[in-house]
Amino acid sequence: MTWSDDMTLSQNVRVVNGGSLSFVNSQMDIANGVEIYVDQTSSLTIENSGLSAMQPPSGLAGFGYCDEGNRSAVLASSSSNQNIRMYVRPIQGFTLDGVVAHFGNETKDLSGDEDFIPLGNGPVDTWVGLTGPQCHPISLSEISVDREGQERVWADAADFSHRNMMVNGAPGFTIEIDGSMHADSSSIFGGRVSSSGVLRINDTTLDRVGPILLTSNGAEINLGGDSRFSNSTDDHDIRAGAYSSINWGDDVVGSGGLTDKWERRLAGQSLTFDAMFVTYEISGMHRFPSYSNFSNEVGVSFIDGGRERVVEIAWSEDNTWEESDVWSEEAVVTITDYRTAWNPEQSGIGDYGGGQFQLSWDSEVVVESGTPMVSWVGLVVVDEEGVLSEATVGDSVNVEAEILNSGTAAASLALNCEDVSTNTTAQISPSFPNSIIGPGEKVKMYFSWRVSVPGEDSISCRILTPTQLVDEFAFGGGQRHSQNSVNWAIVDDDEGFTMIPALIVLAISASVGGYFLLSIYNEREEELDE
Repeated sequence: MTWSDDMTLSQNVRVVNGGSLSFVNSQMDIANGVEIYVDQTSSLTIENSGLSAMQPPSGLAGFGYCDEGNRSAVLASSSSNQNIRMYVRPIQGFTLDGVVAHFGNETKDLSGDEDFIPLGNGPVDTWVGLTGPQCHPISLSEISVDREGQERVWADAADFSHRNMMVNGAPGFTIEIDGSMHADSSSIFGGRVSSSGVLRINDTTLDRVGPILLTSNGAEINLGGDSRFSNSTDDHDIRAGAYSSINWGDDVVGSGGLTDKWERRLAGQSLTFDAMFVTYEISGMHRFPSYSNFSNEVGVSFIDGGRERVVEIAWSEDNTWEESDVWSEEAVVTITDYRTAWNPEQSGIGDYGGGQFQLSWDSEVVVESGTPMVSWVGLVVVDEEGVLSEATVGDSVNVEAEILNSGTAAASLALNCEDVSTNTTAQISPSFPNSIIGPGEKVKMYFSWRVSVPGEDSISCRILTPTQLVDEFAFGGGQRHSQNSVNWAIVDDDEGFTMIPALIVLAISASVGGYFLLSIYNEREEELDE
C-alpha cells in the first residue's frame, strides 16, 4: 500500500502478514499516541516524506553540570528596545527552588513554579545559563521572553535555541519495527522509533526522535548519507543492545554537545557458578571502579542486581573529554573465594574458577574454567595374580579404584563404599580412601576390604562430592560397582576334624588304663599288709 497525499493520521496502523506500507511524497501529521507497527514479515518505506507529531515532546532538561562550558543554557532573543524579561516555568512536578540563572556577569536565584530573569533594555540576544541545586539537572516546560508589563506569551521550552540540554517529554507517536523500515530523503519529528528488526535511514532528519531504540541483539541500524539527529530526549542518539548492529556513516551527524552518538546497554547479566557462596570482584565497568558480589544458593549472581548498565559509548562529535571515539567495556572478573570440600585451603589447591577472566557481554556467563571433572575408570578386587574371585571370610582383600580428572583443576576427594549384597557400609581400610587428583590425571587408590558372612558379594563405591555444589554431579563423581564379584567361603579343614575323634579315643583309653593300674597297685598293697 502506498500513501502519497498530505494527511492527518489519527488511528493506529498495523503492517502485518508480509505486507508493506509506503509513504511517498507526502506529509503526515500524526495525532498524539498513534502507533505504527510493522511485524517481522513486513516493511515500512518513507520516501521523500515527512512524519510529524502534532504533540511532540516539548520540555527541556539539563545534564547536571555547573561549569560554564557545560552548564545548561537557553538563548533569549528580543528586538524590543524596552526592558526585557525571560520568564520560565519548570516541568510539572518540579520547582525552580535552588536554581541559579547566569546572564552576562550577573546571577539570580530562582524559586517557585514561575520566575523571571531580568535582561535589561533590548534588543537582546543573550544566553541564559541555568544550574540546579548541587548541580542537579534543571528542567523547563515553558518560556516567555517579553517586555516588562506585557502580557506573557508562553512557548514550549524545546522551541528555543538551547545548548547542553535535551528535549524532555513523551513521544507524540511511536514507530515499532519488528520487520524492516527504509527512510530516504525524509524527516521524522517528535516520534519514537524502536526496532528489533532492520532500519535503513539515508539523507533523513531525525528531530526529537532519538534515542532510536534497538530492542534486541539481532536488531540492526544503517545510517547513511546526510542523515542528522537533533534534540534527542536522552544523552545519546541510539540505544542498542550489547550485540545490536550499528553502522554510522561518515557524513551522518549526531545531536552533538553532551549527547553521544550511541550507547550499548546490558540488563539482567548474571554469573553462574557450580557452587554457592563463590565471591568475586569486577573491575573496568562504566559506573563502578570496582564491584563485588557472591553466588546465591543456586549458584547465580546477578551483576549489580541485574540492573541495566552501559557497556559501550560512542562519544559525541563535540567530545573533548575522551581520547578515543568509542569506549567499550573490558571488565575483568577476579575470583576471590571459590572453595569447596575438594579444594580446602589446607589441601594446597587454589581457588576454583580460573583466577581471572574477561567479562563478556552475554546475558548469562557460565564460569566453568578452573574446575575439576572426575569420573570412574575402574573398580576391581585384586590379588598378586590379578583379578580375585575367591576369598576367605574374615580375611582382607585388596581393592583398586581408578579415577580420572578430565577438568582443569585438581581435586582432593574421598570414597565411600558398600557391600552390594546387603547395601550396608563396607568394612574397608582406610574408612574413606582418598587422594588428590591433578587436572588431566588418572589416579589409582588401593584399600582393603573384608566381609563377615559367606557367599558371593561385590563392592560398590561412591565418590563423595562437595556439599557446596548446587548440582551434586557438577564436578562429576558417581557410583561404581566392582567389575568382579568375590565368593567368600569359610575354611573346611578335613584333617583337623579327623584328629578330634582319635584324641577322644586316646583320652578314654588312658583313663581306662589308669583305672586298671590303680586297681593292681591297691591289691598289692593289701597283700603286703597281710
